[in-house]
Amino acid sequence: MKNRIILTLFLSVLISVGITGCSDDDKLPVDFDDLNVTGQPFATEISSEGSTNINKLDPASSTFSKTYNLFSLDDGFDVTNLSVFVSFAGLTTTADEALLYSIDPSSFNTSGTNPEVTINYNGADILSALSLPQTALEGGDVFNYRLAFTNADGVFSDVSANFDNQSADHTFGSTVVCIAPPPAGTWSVDMADSYGDGWQPLTGDGGGAGIIITLNTGEVIELGLCTPYEDPGYPCVDQSSSGTQTFEIPEGTESADFYFAGDFWGEMSFQIYAPSGNLVASGGAGAAAGPIAINLCNE
Repeated sequence: MKNRIILTLFLSVLISVGITGCSDDDKLPVDFDDLNVTGQPFATEISSEGSTNINKLDPASSTFSKTYNLFSLDDGFDVTNLSVFVSFAGLTTTADEALLYSIDPSSFNTSGTNPEVTINYNGADILSALSLPQTALEGGDVFNYRLAFTNADGVFSDVSANFDNQSADHTFGSTVVCIAPPPAGTWSVDMADSYGDGWQPLTGDGGGAGIIITLNTGEVIELGLCTPYEDPGYPCVDQSSSGTQTFEIPEGTESADFYFAGDFWGEMSFQIYAPSGNLVASGGAGAAAGPIAINLCNE
């Protein structure tokens, strides 16, 4: 199976590096003496609530939150300010980065080992920070966010190539969509796997469906390319490299939540088409698990 092949290759590489290192230390690819702890403050995301999508039709209705743990040589307690910046990359216009929120330590939860902070985002705040009118939004536009931390040594945002902050979560994005009832009819999803062995979203062997759609009626639709390594456990497409799967959304459906389960090997890609034939979502190889932004602005 693929995971065993990769493991064998990995062990072979390790053995090769080990033998070479014994005879020629100066050829090691990493100089561990250079990997110093920076001491710069950073944050890791521990939870996220709500979709990060921004509704073009009603931006003020778009709200979500993210909770972070703060870290530094002083366990994050030396952070005197957390700033959130936002910029806009639109199809027809752009907006330079601007300050969205400035959060002082009085808003931190300091009851644990490290300070914890929850940031509440609102679409109206985002447009206001950028002086961006709602009419400038188009489906597929992207807002980009960046966190910055202030302590006695300065302001820090970058993630260095050092051991101490490789788990930092300082940037993310949100997509402009039109949140409306999904069009009734036959939808289709084109799916591909670059390795040619079906989809393995959660484990090296599979782990279930790659795309999960939940209608407001409670109906759940599962999609994906069948994995040969285990019983898929859902009605997948029996193709290893690429395939198309269709599904029906009935008349009167009020909402449909699309979710991508993950891409364990970094090989999966997809395109989702509405009954009109319009492309409404896509995902490339290595996409992270999470809600799929469905762009209904052209429907």
